[in-house]
Amino acid sequence: MKNFYEVTDIDVSNSLTVMVELVEHNNPKYLFTVNEVSVQTNCTLLFDLLTNLHFKCYVENGAIEIKKISINAREIMPVYLNLSEPPTNWITNKWSLSIAKPFYPWYHEITGQGWIA
Repeated sequence: MKNFYEVTDIDVSNSLTVMVELVEHNNPKYLFTVNEVSVQTNCTLLFDLLTNLHFKCYVENGAIEIKKISINAREIMPVYLNLSEPPTNWITNKWSLSIAKPFYPWYHEITGQGWIA
């Protein structure tokens, strides 16, 4: 039999599945990273539940289109491209999107569902 503390224990490891789908245009030379991990075209990454996520892209030539970024099957880009810098999914220079808090509290705030503890 489990006690109360064991029942409410949350395993925070490998709980965020981040999927990135990129489309390359004009034979680009670029670096796209998620938390400093390099991503090429289509990629799936796993992160701890409470990890802050930082997406960055630097394009030297050509262009990169962010077709889709999803976190635990919730589409983030291009739906919330207004939160990126610059607010676009077509990248020809520098681009970034930062989720500077755990994902679920951030997602509840930007979708207007309030905050969660």
